[in-house]
Amino acid sequence: MAVVGLGMDVCSVERIARVLAGPNGVRFRERVYTPGEVATCEGRSEAATAYAARFAAKEALVKALGAPAGIRWRDMEVVKAASGAPNFLLTGVAAREVSARNARVLLALTHDGGVAAATVVLDSA
Repeated sequence: MAVVGLGMDVCSVERIARVLAGPNGVRFRERVYTPGEVATCEGRSEAATAYAARFAAKEALVKALGAPAGIRWRDMEVVKAASGAPNFLLTGVAAREVSARNARVLLALTHDGGVAAATVVLDSA
């Protein structure tokens, strides 16, 4: 295994809650999150925390990939693996960039004290 990309991001849960509740909340949700992510987040008692963790995950992946041109928020969907661990379902530019690196994406999420954080490691397969 060789690390070919590393990204980390933190996100304020309060900031995401404020954006989602604001006048552009629906537009933001539709632009950033897939329908599957919306269903997962809305099904939780702490929806803003779940949204913030997914936002941090996407930012971390973009950083690990070096912010490739044309990448879109919805190219990256945070899903649960069969083991229960978080993982990405990638499409578009995100999938193409990971494939070009012949990489596997590892994702870790956490949240505490009003902050969600994510770390992404790309390792060569």
